[in-house]
Amino acid sequence: MTYGFKIVQEMISGLSEYMDDKGFASTADLVGRAVPNCSDWQHLNLNYIAKAKINQDLCISCGRCFAACEDTSHQAIAMSEDRVFTVKDDECVACNLCVNVCPVEACITMEAMEPGQTDPRTGRVVEPDYANWTTHPNNPAAKAAE
Repeated sequence: MTYGFKIVQEMISGLSEYMDDKGFASTADLVGRAVPNCSDWQHLNLNYIAKAKINQDLCISCGRCFAACEDTSHQAIAMSEDRVFTVKDDECVACNLCVNVCPVEACITMEAMEPGQTDPRTGRVVEPDYANWTTHPNNPAAKAAE
């Protein structure tokens, strides 16, 4: 939406350049290479909580983060009358969309909340221990097993 259909040509060019740099002859050489780095979502640490942070010194006030979050995500970025963008921590789910659409490197980062802090979105204290979906209290099956 931001770049229009011409982005497809740029993606093809970027992929070709990447493959040349890495010595890949065809896209088939890429198939399956990321699999060892993947995990089922149920094994992710659900006690890891992060929030987006906007570095106001780097922000160019383009509004891409606001538009993307407002239109397709959690409406977790506020815009002031003078186009200052801030994250609403009580709405941010750390989807990372704002980071992906921001044209300025490291302007928006995802910052982990420390154990003991209260997540303003859920009102729950961030726990220090690893808890995946099979053990997490939000899982109805885990509650039923108690």
